Amino acid sequence: MARRILIKKINTPPAGSLKDDIDFVCRSFGYFSPRDKQNTAGKIFRLLVRESHKSEGLTSDQMAEQLELTRGAIVHHLNSFINAGIIIRDKNAYRLRRQCLQKSIEEVKEDIDRIFSEMLKIASEIDSQLGNFYR
Repeated sequence: MARRILIKKINTPPAGSLKDDIDFVCRSFGYFSPRDKQNTAGKIFRLLVRESHKSEGLTSDQMAEQLELTRGAIVHHLNSFINAGIIIRDKNAYRLRRQCLQKSIEEVKEDIDRIFSEMLKIASEIDSQLGNFYR
């Protein structure tokens, strides 16, 4: 399955606000777009992070009820999080990839490192075939 992992460099928030810290991580993954007028992605991400200690996760219906949003809007954003690899679907429930946010991010970083390693390997082969050498 192809993944679309988007990472943005944004300013780190001042210390002291759990909401701002969670939003920083969400924004760093490229969410909170101007098209998301209701901040749906942020609401979903904050909910899943707060519930991450519960291994069973939440269904899209449970999230829709808790956040007072449509199930369709929830599923749309969940699919984006799944494609980035930070959220997984386990049976009918959604949760962070691991029980803590730090470990989830570390695993996404490992995914990115593997992608870059493969890209570098192929780029080296291309350069070699073209006679381009990096010093």
